[in-house]
Amino acid sequence: MARNGGHLFFRTAGKGEALVLVHGFALDHRLWSGQFDHFQSGFRVVAYDCRGFGRSSLPTSSYSPADDLGSVLDHLGIAEAHLVGLSMGGRIAINFAIAHPERVSSLCLMGSDVGGYRFSFDWDPPGDTFEAMRAAWLAHAVFDGVRATPALFRNVEAMVNDYSGFHWRADDPRRPDRDAIHLLHRVTAPTSVVVGENDLPDFHVVAGLLADRIPRAGLTTVPGAGHLLPLECADTCRALIACQLDGSVAGGGPTETGSR
Repeated sequence: MARNGGHLFFRTAGKGEALVLVHGFALDHRLWSGQFDHFQSGFRVVAYDCRGFGRSSLPTSSYSPADDLGSVLDHLGIAEAHLVGLSMGGRIAINFAIAHPERVSSLCLMGSDVGGYRFSFDWDPPGDTFEAMRAAWLAHAVFDGVRATPALFRNVEAMVNDYSGFHWRADDPRRPDRDAIHLLHRVTAPTSVVVGENDLPDFHVVAGLLADRIPRAGLTTVPGAGHLLPLECADTCRALIACQLDGSVAGGGPTETGSR
């Protein structure tokens, strides 16, 4: 679909309430292959590539990833949706929920980022060439949870190898969202905050902030899991999303669930 001087790639299948899956940084819609296939029997599932990733075009002017999400929904005639986001995808889902609470049925935020939080590590990997930066990114601790399983790590390598590197090599004209961390009280949807037990400390801090500040949020820690939950523990990920969809995600304190 055309959007803001470029195009956004998406996949959609199934009928019923809309379930939209938003991927993490340097990845694309393929992250959600297991969830996409599973839920299309009962929901209208949408997975898309954010601007600058996968098969979507590179940014050419000022843009908002949350507005892009809204454009995908508008293009498909979806008035309201359940949103699931990993990492950067969680950040996008949060921004959309702040701006358009009436359009969000529920949120599932996995290993989420949030606008305004300053990470202790640099998202721009070291290297004098794009190839060196890509190799350094694939060696990052954020992927440690999948690295021990060669088949899963090959999936990650395929997505990162297809990433353009735009956000490492150019000035990203994305409109800032630094205030989001102070606006979480505006999220009205029931929200499931999920973090892997072995995820990086920053993501545990963010998960705690989200669970504390979003009014209808509950926190789940997945034992033995790292950052890429949709790949590392696909069955648990599907079960958590299913709980979100049946309305049993909000409220209460931290809980734990099995990682396989």
